[in-house]
Amino acid sequence: MKKLVLLTLAATVLAGSAFAAAPVTKISDGSTKVQADYAFKQHVSKGGGNSNDGFGVSLQHDLSDKTAVQYSFDKLNAKNGDIKDHQLALVYKVHPNVNVYGAGTAIRTNDTELGFQAGVIGHVPLTEKVNGFAKAGWGNDIKQTYQVGAQYEVRPDVDLNVYYGYDKYSVNNNDKTAKGLHAGVGYSF
Repeated sequence: MKKLVLLTLAATVLAGSAFAAAPVTKISDGSTKVQADYAFKQHVSKGGGNSNDGFGVSLQHDLSDKTAVQYSFDKLNAKNGDIKDHQLALVYKVHPNVNVYGAGTAIRTNDTELGFQAGVIGHVPLTEKVNGFAKAGWGNDIKQTYQVGAQYEVRPDVDLNVYYGYDKYSVNNNDKTAKGLHAGVGYSF
């Protein structure tokens, strides 16, 4: 019952929020994770400015000890128009330190464009409580994603993350890039 209430609350928050999500690194059968992240002073190309921010949440559910699904919605408040990015990803653990993913993506700047993305996530323990990660994703010309960062385990069910992200968007041949620092918190149950 507790899980159902938390999942319902998370879905409600997802419908009304915007965010940037840290990648799926830990997969364990039946676990669910909600994340909230904030994007600091993002630089957006083509007159988008250097002090743009964004925020929001993501929802991940582990279907097995090797497979997870993650929904994310990124929103960046840019001077030359907001960037909104919905993504539904299926993540598969191919090695204890490597996950691959395939995702459907909907990007909206002035227009909306649908596409897909595939990528790889590498992660490695740096200390007993700190896990480093890197992510690279490529799509059908509407989005490329790169992230490098770390997660700190506050408790077994709570982690903090910080990462540098670079995204390249192309909607109706209108290319934009967004890059900068993100920080957030995740809760697993």
